[in-house]
Amino acid sequence: MEAAATYSLTDMYAVLPVKQKKHIEKNLQSYFNSLDASIAGILSPSIGKTDDNFFLAADECIPLYGVGKTPKEAMDDYRSVVIEYYESLEKDADELDAELKHQLELLRRVFDGAEKVI
Repeated sequence: MEAAATYSLTDMYAVLPVKQKKHIEKNLQSYFNSLDASIAGILSPSIGKTDDNFFLAADECIPLYGVGKTPKEAMDDYRSVVIEYYESLEKDADELDAELKHQLELLRRVFDGAEKVI
């Protein structure tokens, strides 16, 4: 039997029985709901409309934004940008200046808060 590390997450998910897929999807949705609540509570993003009728989700704590055709799409994009930004800051945590360290601490609170809920 080959080690699981040789398979991609997509490949492993594809061969799971339907019941286990639904369980994973339910847990993932719960996590995203918790993450969204934590983002809202700590970063307090707001949604506005651009001149070209797109929605923009942004906050005043960190220099991030999400864009979409609907408010939900803008928030989904914003969430994905927050995740990517957090990962990049964590990767370089030892080399960050004071402002970026502050942003990393805010994002750590966001993710710690999401994990406590689930």
